[in-house]
Amino acid sequence: MWPGVSVSGTGGVVAAADIAAFAEQHGAPLPDALAELYLRSGVGTFGGFLHFEAPDGMSTHRELIGDLIDEDAEEDLAPTADVIVFARSDNRDMCGWHAADLAAGKDRVVRLDGFDEEPLADSTRQFLDSLPGTDYFGFGVLSPTYKRHDWL
Repeated sequence: MWPGVSVSGTGGVVAAADIAAFAEQHGAPLPDALAELYLRSGVGTFGGFLHFEAPDGMSTHRELIGDLIDEDAEEDLAPTADVIVFARSDNRDMCGWHAADLAAGKDRVVRLDGFDEEPLADSTRQFLDSLPGTDYFGFGVLSPTYKRHDWL
């Protein structure tokens, strides 16, 4: 999947049942590219910076921060409330897809920085394929390593 990317570690095993549970929980299938990564390499961290969530640990932006905001911030949260977060960076960025996009068969990847949204890639496959060579987070290209972790 990632030419030139090394994979190490023994944790983070994901089964087909975990992928199916995502679809049941969110009403849309996990994008094929991420499902393939998980089945081949498990849940892990890319470059020690971008940490991928297990399928059953993915939540919407609202679920992640809803109890931290008051009614006045609802207007700020509304545009990104339905984003299902699949990865988080060390600098608190979150990567995900709008639930409505997934339900429509699209998997456009966006980055959330607080309430701000930035489009990253037209698909999860495009995002994963370009991750080793693209400065998505504003401080340089990540080290081409994917380390499985046992956070499951």
